[in-house]
Amino acid sequence: MEKTKAKNLYVDENVISIVAYQIVLLAIFGLHFQQQWLLYFVVLDFLIRATGVVMSPLFFVAKKVSAYLHFEKKLVFAGPKRFAASLGLILSLLIAIYFDSQAGIYLGIFLIVLASVESVFRICLGCYIYNYFVIPILRNVKLPKK
Repeated sequence: MEKTKAKNLYVDENVISIVAYQIVLLAIFGLHFQQQWLLYFVVLDFLIRATGVVMSPLFFVAKKVSAYLHFEKKLVFAGPKRFAASLGLILSLLIAIYFDSQAGIYLGIFLIVLASVESVFRICLGCYIYNYFVIPILRNVKLPKK
């Protein structure tokens, strides 16, 4: 049981980069070809990754691709990545709802840029938000004594 908990605390950064690349492709195809179901698939995948209950379809594919290409594992803390997936969930849901409007297109471009930066340069904006805003706020929260 303890080994499973520790395993879920870290995630392979190479796999995350491949997932981000898949998000870029799905968002481009979904918006360009007006395929709302692809955008809802992205929403579902973000939901699964944000909750961390089971392995998401895109994460599964990315893990297989990483193994096939013999990428060396580079483990990073999963907390910021999960928070970033939560932000991605909100953004992708808005995109899926408003996919045929100008707002949906602009939000889609924003998601594509963020996922591209994660995929190519491994810069995670959601992780920076987590580290520089969420963690300091959580440190100042006073929990009630039992």
